[in-house]
Amino acid sequence: MHYLTENTQTVNPDSPVASPEGKRHEKWNNLLDPANRSLTTMRPEVRLAALVGRLSKYAGFYSKKAMQPFQFRSLDEPVYLLALMQMGNPKKSELIYEMMAEFASGIDVVNRLIGMGFMEEYPDEHDRRSKRLRITQAGLHAIQECLPVMNQIADVAYSSLTDHEKAVMVQILDKLDRYHADHYRESRNAGFDEVYERMVPHGSD
Repeated sequence: MHYLTENTQTVNPDSPVASPEGKRHEKWNNLLDPANRSLTTMRPEVRLAALVGRLSKYAGFYSKKAMQPFQFRSLDEPVYLLALMQMGNPKKSELIYEMMAEFASGIDVVNRLIGMGFMEEYPDEHDRRSKRLRITQAGLHAIQECLPVMNQIADVAYSSLTDHEKAVMVQILDKLDRYHADHYRESRNAGFDEVYERMVPHGSD
């Protein structure tokens, strides 16, 4: 990790460079000029967010192709079933929360899987207003068929990395995941300014 940090060039030599006073060269002042838009400085945090987003889209592109032989519309559906297997008999809201989905879109996926016979709902013994979910035998069979293809999707997405590179990425991304998981519940109903103040150390602007 130290070697990668010290030897990886992360700054575009064509990017605008600020003076010691923090002022940019005048040629970068007019960012409305299309010729300058691609040359604005991108902080590492912004570049990282953009790359993670792009990698997610690549994986989604591959998964749509891979899911075509199955009844699933996208990779979301088997992932919901896998999460349900791990959680046991959660409430609908608990499963959707675990998947970090908007409630409306999460309900659509759940209802679709119920309609396909892959999961079923039943009343909560302790709260009749709530519904709990469980996976069906048909759902287990579908997951069993789908898992080898899901592994192939992962191979297509990350086979260009060495085993060491994968291990480093997993370690770093797992650290980020744990950090955000700790804050996610508190942040759901908070404004962005409150989230920023709580999660970004002072002096990191």
